[in-house]
Amino acid sequence: MIKEYLPKIKKILWAGFLVSLPVTNFPYFPAGLGGSRVSVRPLLLYPLVLLIIVILPTFWKRKLPKAWLPFFVFVILALISSGLPIFQGATSQLSEVTIISRVVRTLITLFLAAAIYLIVSLIPLNEEDLQFTLKWLFIGLIIALIWGTLQIIYVLDLVPNWYKIMRKIQRYISINKGIPDRIIGLTQEPSWFADQLSALWMPWIFSAVLMNKTVFKRSWGWITVEKILLVWMAVVLVFTLSRSGLVVAAVVVGSGVVFFIPKRDPSIQYKQRAGVLGKIQSRYNNLPAVLRTVIPALVIFGVFISLLYFASLESKYISRMWKYWVGQSAEFQAIGSKSLGGYFRYIGFGPRFVYWETAYRIFAQNPIFGVGLGNYTFHFQDTFPAVQFGYMPELLKTLVPDYSRVITAKNYFARLLAETGLLGTAAFGTFLIVLAGNGFYLWLSKDSEVKFWGAGGLLGLIAFFVDAFSYDSLAIPNPWIIFGLITASFSVFTKSSHQKEER
Repeated sequence: MIKEYLPKIKKILWAGFLVSLPVTNFPYFPAGLGGSRVSVRPLLLYPLVLLIIVILPTFWKRKLPKAWLPFFVFVILALISSGLPIFQGATSQLSEVTIISRVVRTLITLFLAAAIYLIVSLIPLNEEDLQFTLKWLFIGLIIALIWGTLQIIYVLDLVPNWYKIMRKIQRYISINKGIPDRIIGLTQEPSWFADQLSALWMPWIFSAVLMNKTVFKRSWGWITVEKILLVWMAVVLVFTLSRSGLVVAAVVVGSGVVFFIPKRDPSIQYKQRAGVLGKIQSRYNNLPAVLRTVIPALVIFGVFISLLYFASLESKYISRMWKYWVGQSAEFQAIGSKSLGGYFRYIGFGPRFVYWETAYRIFAQNPIFGVGLGNYTFHFQDTFPAVQFGYMPELLKTLVPDYSRVITAKNYFARLLAETGLLGTAAFGTFLIVLAGNGFYLWLSKDSEVKFWGAGGLLGLIAFFVDAFSYDSLAIPNPWIIFGLITASFSVFTKSSHQKEER
């Protein structure tokens, strides 16, 4: 009896998992996983646990994807690296946290990341499942965009007391109730929302636009839901006022235009539009291939610069990106003459270089296995380079006992290098190379549907590489969703191609 309803239950849970993605800091989180002490609290945990229970009985009968091998090697090496300091009897010099508690909490995030990746890579069994996944992934995006648009109302001050009303509702969704001059979506911070838009959804939405693909039944001529979502995302992204989010989005769109515009098949007669648009299209189609690539790239670049300009009108945080070069201020004079290093200090990026250099110093002292996941913070004060704190007061917090001195490398790969050493980083790098190979295999297919999944996966990897310079948490679901979708689509399409060959 239960077996009959199991596929439907799995679909419902899977849809719930995808729709819950936008909520990353759910206030009601299990105490066993950190409860109120952790900032990353994805709502997807609840459907994830149920999905694991549903899929576990059939797990052992499945043929496992080859991409799992380097990933499992990485997990094993991370466990070894994390266990070594405990077996060696290392102690913490920080009063606010112990080595064991730090390692345990970080390993929980590792297992959560592994569970997300494994479930996402296992659930889709065929092309129909992939379409279902994409549809509900986009529905989750629509929910996030609706909520972000409602927040734009109080940013623009269009409705009196709207901010207070939204705060009362937001407290049931996120541990942060929002700020009046930036939107946070269903997450904790504006940068987290921008990261979702640019690194999680943008690769798939833009790939769909490039391939003229839609997973929704409704369309209006050449206008699809995905094209509407792309424009909507761009508008909402501006109101996050997130520099990293805007940069990642620009890189994703720019890479898509330069590398993933599908070539026109000369054997296919494309429908010619009438009127002025038809003439423009005809002249554009007759241009050399290089110009057909350069022109959209320039248009995208112009749109990006325009978005940055309008965002800077309301945010000094954004305008600092170019004011250093075009004008002088008291802050500029304090930093000194114009230089690349001075520019990064001026825009508040200076401490990141200190974190990264410290990570490399920690790695140099522990090159094979690193110091263990989460243990970067215990070595920071002893290994950070000599710097002038007057330029970077943020670093003072790491030395003052009244503040929490738990700190991370602020860079995905710098953290892996310091905490898992050469072996762990190499295993993770191999895992990414395998995923990239899967993506290229799909992109090189002659089937437009397969090419879509290849382009989306590769754009997702590009987004991850750029985004890795701004965060280092293993618990953020965005990259693991991307990794899982690449693995799942590769498994589905290689299996279907083998079946066609056997016939």
